[in-house]
Amino acid sequence: MSRREHVARWLERSGTLSAILKIRAFTPIPWLTILTYHRFPSQDGQEAFDDGVVDVTPEEFEHHIICVKKHFNVVGISDLCAFADGRPLPRNPVAITFDDGYLDNYEIALPILAKRDCKAIFFVATSLVTERHIHWWDRVAYTVKSSPRRELRVEYPWSRRFDLSGPRGGVIRNLLRLAKFHPSLDWPTFLSELSRAADVPWHPDVERRFADRLVMTWDHVRALKKANMDVESHTRTHRVLQTLKDGEVRDELEGSRDDLRRELGEPPVALAYPVGCPVERGSPVRAALERAGYLIGFSNGTGATSLRDPIDRYDIRRQTVERGFSDALLLTILALPQLAPKLPWHLRANASSPRHAHCSLRGDARSLP
Repeated sequence: MSRREHVARWLERSGTLSAILKIRAFTPIPWLTILTYHRFPSQDGQEAFDDGVVDVTPEEFEHHIICVKKHFNVVGISDLCAFADGRPLPRNPVAITFDDGYLDNYEIALPILAKRDCKAIFFVATSLVTERHIHWWDRVAYTVKSSPRRELRVEYPWSRRFDLSGPRGGVIRNLLRLAKFHPSLDWPTFLSELSRAADVPWHPDVERRFADRLVMTWDHVRALKKANMDVESHTRTHRVLQTLKDGEVRDELEGSRDDLRRELGEPPVALAYPVGCPVERGSPVRAALERAGYLIGFSNGTGATSLRDPIDRYDIRRQTVERGFSDALLLTILALPQLAPKLPWHLRANASSPRHAHCSLRGDARSLP
């Protein structure tokens, strides 16, 4: 049990958490918390793909929604856009978000949200939906987990060896961490090289079959919209924007915008940054966001957003939900967000060009696309 979990349970047992929540019912919380989910565990218990994006079970998620609805006001994209324009949010605001466009968002999350009369925001990587591809981190995880080899020798974009004789979770995390922030990485080449090195064949029929298991179709996405959920952009291919050239950034932002407008009848107004990496003020990515018509942008694993300070509309913060969050810990981080876990993002500006400012992960941070 984590130290945060110990603190949360002590606050619950001592009655302190209940007292804080009662006070908060009459005294508005001075911050906005946005919870980020990705996908649910496989029904058979076998995770062939990336474990790092499995957040909660359906039962845990429903408990989270019950807790949130009892103590807080759930807000949507229109509220957050109004907030960015200087208008106040409802008292004690919380938003629920899902990233990436996994099929179980429609199959599992939507029925729970509808049952509990709760709104949520879904950020979709649009080209995966259209072209029926799986997320690149899931392909990396599947390839490493399926490899019959005891050693992996990768030659692109660098030459490196990985030991596959023991647990492979660390290998997957290292591959993702190293490749995510490689400038202008040719992902098709990297994935093909990984398949070759791992001796795991890959072809379009395999990809389509896996995509139909993992990724929503546009009919599913439209059903979310029809159910009064918000559907917004997560770019086209979920590439880290800070690693791309200007034309590639433009394609990710404007292409996703056009995809959503074509399929849903209206353009998105919000973007969730791939891997949650914040975008620096004054960077070319910020300028591209404005040109593409996005009104707000969301990072992830960055905590709560203050309601007292001036809002940065392109750095609205979100809180990652981790597997095993108890109700006590969830309510604790909502009532006292200083106790919430954060991803160790930190910006490093390249002296020659702000385009190359990027996020990096220290240590063994969770592989969280």
